[in-house]
Amino acid sequence: MHYPAMPEQRRQRRQQRQLRVSCKNPKVAFESLTRDICAGGVFIVTEQTLPLGSPIDLEISFGTQYPVLHCRGRIAWVNAGQLETFPPGFGVEFVDEDEPALRRLLRDLGV
Repeated sequence: MHYPAMPEQRRQRRQQRQLRVSCKNPKVAFESLTRDICAGGVFIVTEQTLPLGSPIDLEISFGTQYPVLHCRGRIAWVNAGQLETFPPGFGVEFVDEDEPALRRLLRDLGV
């Protein structure tokens, strides 16, 4: 399903990119897809809900030619249906990742 872009309120422009992602925290573990990504964060499409500020460990797959990105983040916002034009899920702000490596990887992928 295609959802229109939200008005941009971020410091860094996110690029729409559907990537496989594994998510873990003390309460849940699941796999899903990203909707968009930038060097500062990612939106994960999921029916799972976590409280704002919850820590989460991510493994984002950029395909077989690239290493899996392991990073830690925190839940920055949740869409549990209040935005009908946007998929359910949550935005994650990266808090522990190799930002220069992520920027290079995104640039190499044209993101």
